[in-house]
Amino acid sequence: MSTLGSIYRAIRSLLLAEECIVCGNNISHNMHGICTMCRFNVPMTYFWRDKENPVYEKLSALVPIAEASAFIYYTDKSPWRSMIHSFKYRNAWRTALDMGRWYGAELKASGRYDDIDVIIPVPLHPLKRIRRGYNQSSYIADGISQSLGKRVLRRATRRRRNNPSQTHHRAHDRWGNVEALFSVTRPEELAGKHILIVDDVLTTGATMISLIQSILEAVPDCRISVATLAVTTYITAIR
Repeated sequence: MSTLGSIYRAIRSLLLAEECIVCGNNISHNMHGICTMCRFNVPMTYFWRDKENPVYEKLSALVPIAEASAFIYYTDKSPWRSMIHSFKYRNAWRTALDMGRWYGAELKASGRYDDIDVIIPVPLHPLKRIRRGYNQSSYIADGISQSLGKRVLRRATRRRRNNPSQTHHRAHDRWGNVEALFSVTRPEELAGKHILIVDDVLTTGATMISLIQSILEAVPDCRISVATLAVTTYITAIR
């Protein structure tokens, strides 16, 4: 699909002007969907620079983790919300890959993720993946992998149920929606490893915590860190 997509985008760029998926301004094809001005104004969290950040504090209070961070803030009023939706629902997988590379470069520069062994994207249910065509978190993980030089494991975990999106649930209902949601299919590949779990958006943290718990139950001697591309104000308490 990636090759066909690249051919399509190349032909399309010759015929039509592309638009920045954040602000809508015209851009060149090689900018991967985001203009220079939006890249300059990206709402970075800088959480990866410090261990004691809001994402780490939220998750570590519930499960044992080594590191945790998010790259940008995700709010209803931010134009960057459209960027997240573009690769989550509108086939902009190349943007997810590019943002992953960018985030991965920052993680590498921080030095806090140097001992990561493997990367695991939060898995989609097979039916949802078929319907969408790809797992956006997998492309973010691929980008981070290219920057960190660590391999991605896509089949070590699986999603057991095709549960509804968390956006359809009120905050206090989201925990029941993800109970026993994941299983570990290849624990031998994770034994003794430092695992970096990657996802697109961290909201309440319920999905992420469910996956962490499943991995730790199956592979108690591993270490886990977290890197999400975006984080909501529910986690950070920033308005």
